[in-house]
Amino acid sequence: GIVALKVNSVRAFDTHPAGSGQATGFVVDATQGIILTNRHVVTEGPVTAEALFDNHEEIEVTVAYRDPVHDFGILRYDPSALKDVTRVAELKLRPDKAVQGLDVRVIGNNAGEKLSVLGAMLARLDREAPFYGRGTYNDFNTFYFQAASGTSGGSSGSPVVDADGDVIALNAAGKAGTSASFYLPLDRVKRAVDLLR
Repeated sequence: GIVALKVNSVRAFDTHPAGSGQATGFVVDATQGIILTNRHVVTEGPVTAEALFDNHEEIEVTVAYRDPVHDFGILRYDPSALKDVTRVAELKLRPDKAVQGLDVRVIGNNAGEKLSVLGAMLARLDREAPFYGRGTYNDFNTFYFQAASGTSGGSSGSPVVDADGDVIALNAAGKAGTSASFYLPLDRVKRAVDLLR
């Protein structure tokens, strides 16, 4: 399933200031409690974080992996800690299905609304990584996908799904003042998740 994340972070040794924020994550392995989100959500330093599931049940999550280069991170939760959720849906990572012109939906905590669905079409598969600013984390050495889905704060870590509900990319950023959104391809992400299992 898709979860809303609340993250509190201290000033890390690297690039992020201390603060609190909202984002999105999604379960890729319900048995092991693996949630995928962005690296800029899990940050470089210590965090406390909670995941809010569909039924409003909130549980603690911990950082299991921060990619050193690309904008993805992996959280873990204890599946036995869920009291009211009997079955958590797993979303399948399908990087092979991403093609230019594909109709997609970004499902997540856009603007802190817990669950919103934004539609778009993949316009580019070869955009340079988005620039987050000086003195902060910036991805490099990869291309991003681009579409006009109008994502904003809280959408970081949202799954970008196709008509079958398969995840073809990870929402990472939007360009202020426009509807342009940028998605991280899943090739490296899927490999990391498979190794973590």
